[in-house]
Amino acid sequence: MPEGYVYEPTPAPFIEHVGKIYMKDVTQPDGVVEKWSAIRIEPHQVNAWNFAHGGLLATMAEVGTATAGWDPDGPPCVAVDLSIQFIGAPKLGEILEVCGTLTKRTRSMIFTAARGEVDGNPVLFATSIQKIVGV
Repeated sequence: MPEGYVYEPTPAPFIEHVGKIYMKDVTQPDGVVEKWSAIRIEPHQVNAWNFAHGGLLATMAEVGTATAGWDPDGPPCVAVDLSIQFIGAPKLGEILEVCGTLTKRTRSMIFTAARGEVDGNPVLFATSIQKIVGV
């Protein structure tokens, strides 16, 4: 993995089933916190042409947008809208990195965005609206 990423198991069984997703936080000089996640594309995650399956890309888009809005000390939240644009496809063995950022948080909703890249080249963009459960 690129420098700075760490792996910690998650309590979410689906995410653990997908594969090892590594995480890191980067705070930009303007105070924006970027939530990065990364995964190496493995044989069970590709399609017949050895490109990352669209389902994996969608999962990583959701991970990126959800992580950006998640507060570990706050109430749970769930995606109610996820919009993804695929513009590239990682190949077997490549590392997909996804950078998620918080756009806005209200009392009951969270708005986030994410971009995915391989070696600095964009492969996906996503936005998400999440509902804070119980509010």
